[in-house]
Amino acid sequence: MDGGLGQFDSIYNILLLVVVITLIARQINFPSTIAFIFAGLLAASVPRISLPDLSPEIFLSILLPPILFTETLTMDVDGLIDDSDTILTYAVAGTALMVTAISIYTHLVFNLNWMEAFILGSIIAPTDPVSIITTFKRLGVIKRFQLIVAGESLFNDGFAVVIYSILLVVVEAGTISAGEVLTLTIIKLFGGAILGYVAGYIVHLIFCWTEDLYVETLLTFILTFGVFRLAEAFHSSGVITVVIAGLILNYRCRNHGGVSEKGEETMEVMWEFVGFIASSFAFIFIGVSLDAGLLTTYALPIIALSIVSMIFRFLMIEGIARFLERYQGKRIPWNWRVGMTWSGLRGAVSVVLVLGITGINFANEQLLLALTYGIVLGTNVIQGLTMPWVINRFRLYSSTRAPRQLEGEEEDEALQTLVD
Repeated sequence: MDGGLGQFDSIYNILLLVVVITLIARQINFPSTIAFIFAGLLAASVPRISLPDLSPEIFLSILLPPILFTETLTMDVDGLIDDSDTILTYAVAGTALMVTAISIYTHLVFNLNWMEAFILGSIIAPTDPVSIITTFKRLGVIKRFQLIVAGESLFNDGFAVVIYSILLVVVEAGTISAGEVLTLTIIKLFGGAILGYVAGYIVHLIFCWTEDLYVETLLTFILTFGVFRLAEAFHSSGVITVVIAGLILNYRCRNHGGVSEKGEETMEVMWEFVGFIASSFAFIFIGVSLDAGLLTTYALPIIALSIVSMIFRFLMIEGIARFLERYQGKRIPWNWRVGMTWSGLRGAVSVVLVLGITGINFANEQLLLALTYGIVLGTNVIQGLTMPWVINRFRLYSSTRAPRQLEGEEEDEALQTLVD
């Protein structure tokens, strides 16, 4: 009984913290996600503030699914389909290039063995622009630019987690054949995608059968948390499953009906609230997890890797942009490339993944933790705080500088968007 009440009190304390920080951050026009990180750091050092026990497993199964689902529910799926080649190229090929580049650098410079280097690469390669997307919406950033950044993040999280999971299987097994690696990859990638498609399709069919708003809303919760757990039980990627399920439900509802206008508005508002709570907990969780002593001890390696990883990301963005222009006939304006580079923040996914390696007896475990914490904190503080300046300097906003988006051909011509 006392344990249950203690957990309730801890969660209650976090909710109070979220309210106070959000109100203050909005009054002084400061990114709330960054404020949450620092609040987590301070709360962890104050013994009188009890915090819930947020293990990596709890984060993955409870906090991450609603964050992902909220992004898919409001995403322009038609636009996502139109730019699917661009988004998937950056999410898959771009992530693979980042993992490889970071791995080679850390192996040569920090003397990590190859397994440690590739695991670190898979941990800090995926981007997590939750705070950036909030800034994008507030400042009226170009719709398709925002779509590409958000789409890349959604899918590169899933791809990086697949690489990370396979590497951990190799570590635990000691040795594994190429055929087994291929089988694992297929199960995680395609198994997750198929499961997500089927789940999203079935839930939409139920939407078409009932007009009960409460049932429909509850079904979205069951879909979000259920498919993630089901996918993980079948050794598929829960991240990819949730993303695909949300996109399928979004697309079918918008193109084939099944939910009333009132129901759509209700679910969007509710999931924005759920996503806000989940992301707030996640960023406080980052602050709680950060170890100030590690950051101080490994300050120079953190700074070096931060600079190098930014250079790697710019080269990756530039290289793929030129490839797409030459072979796919799609042009990405130079200012978009700068914006995509600068919006590559790391977040809670990276922290959760690095916490997952503790206890595996890596020789350089402390260095891996420090580098990940440093990258997460540095990208959120430096890039997060300067993102409004980058948006203004490189004209990534709509032509009126208001949080309004131009539509159709007017947007394409006025904002130099991607051209087929």
